[in-house]
Amino acid sequence: MNMAIMNFLSDIRNAAIANAVIVVFHIYIAFAVEGVDFLVIVLPIGGLIAAAYLVKGKIGAALLAVPTLGYLFVVPSLYEGLTTGSSGGDDHIGWGIYILAPFWLFTILLNIMAIVAEARGTSKYVTSVSAAREA
Repeated sequence: MNMAIMNFLSDIRNAAIANAVIVVFHIYIAFAVEGVDFLVIVLPIGGLIAAAYLVKGKIGAALLAVPTLGYLFVVPSLYEGLTTGSSGGDDHIGWGIYILAPFWLFTILLNIMAIVAEARGTSKYVTSVSAAREA
């Protein structure tokens, strides 16, 4: 059971899916609230996540680390939104912060676990690729 949880958390595919949900949400926010200029930030992050999933390994870990570091800058705003009821200027989110903040924090955890597994070479993708090369 514990290994299944660790395999789930360290799978770069799961991290990419969670990040894709965040990117799609922010694309919606760009069109609905912030304006199309917000896509200048969102689309490159989506590109980094897609590239991390496609490349995998140490390069994929480095590519996934870039948006993860950016996400860490959002954590104080998430905490403020959860504790004060407002989301640091984004009052239009309202009760949605109680859904968004835990998902965002879970995504950061997934990213960190996937980065460690890919950088160490212990992910199932790295082992399957090296086994194919040896055959």
